[in-house]
Amino acid sequence: MIDRRTLMLGASSAAVIGMTPLAQAQSAWPTKAVKIVVPFPAGGPTDFIVRLMTAQLADIVGQPVLVENKPGVSGNLGAQQVAESDPDGHTLVHNTVGVQAVNPLMFPNTKFNAQRDLVGVATTASMPNVLVVNPRKLNVKSMRELVEYGRQQQGRLTVANFGSGTSAHIYGALLQKVGGFQATEVPYRGSALALTDVIGGQVDCLFDSMTTCVGHVQSGNLRGLALTSPTRSALLPDVPTMAEAGYPAFDLKFWFALFASARTPRPVLEAMQAALAKVLADPAYVAALKARGAEPLVTPPSELPRFLTADSERWSAVARQIGVKPQT
Repeated sequence: MIDRRTLMLGASSAAVIGMTPLAQAQSAWPTKAVKIVVPFPAGGPTDFIVRLMTAQLADIVGQPVLVENKPGVSGNLGAQQVAESDPDGHTLVHNTVGVQAVNPLMFPNTKFNAQRDLVGVATTASMPNVLVVNPRKLNVKSMRELVEYGRQQQGRLTVANFGSGTSAHIYGALLQKVGGFQATEVPYRGSALALTDVIGGQVDCLFDSMTTCVGHVQSGNLRGLALTSPTRSALLPDVPTMAEAGYPAFDLKFWFALFASARTPRPVLEAMQAALAKVLADPAYVAALKARGAEPLVTPPSELPRFLTADSERWSAVARQIGVKPQT
């Protein structure tokens, strides 16, 4: 005869055997600290967004969440590290659309390709860039005046960027193409260094990320000429959009997203997405983003692959238009 205890044990075993892959992954992930690699220096927007998320994510998953800055090769160095890591969900990278869309054009012959070797976990945020000048060095008050200066002083206008393939590089090159002038481009290893030199008067202008320059524009240390967004920002209501200034080609959403190794099992990926969905919906996270001029970017997992592919193709097309070529 089968007694009550045997029935209970049988039911318990059946429940374990019948667990869905998602339930198993949620119970097995994470089993240790989660590391998020930022492939750019500390202090920039890619770093800022991740550090907003770590405390909430750690509370949700019950494990420490660590941030490691690993800049180099326009973001490829840190991204490649994650692509080659154990595909267990414990190592992620916070990439920009530039790493995903532009780097494959610049580094076509390397063994690492972000679009092939990484899988999207979740979009995190988007933000505009602000074209800023130091009014004490270059006293122009509008896009029209800046472009006119560039045309009259071919090669003399200096434009800072964060390195090849970054938003500042793409926007700066696009400005020269549509404005019909040539400037001297000054690359830096990160947005903080570029912004410091614009404030210090060593460089004329920069398409800086909203999160890092908004305070300087509000204080008057820098002058904002235009935003690369479809609408004005409540934080800088007097700064027009690029379209309002006569340059609609700049309406490109610059976004950030978390990626894992493309070899990550689907159940682990789904468990990560479930945890991150809670972080992205957290009112404190949303408020902290908006306070610095960024916006949360939530993409349902079912739509994420299509979004990443389509928007990366848009950015790749612009990169080709401005003449981005393989790095030597």
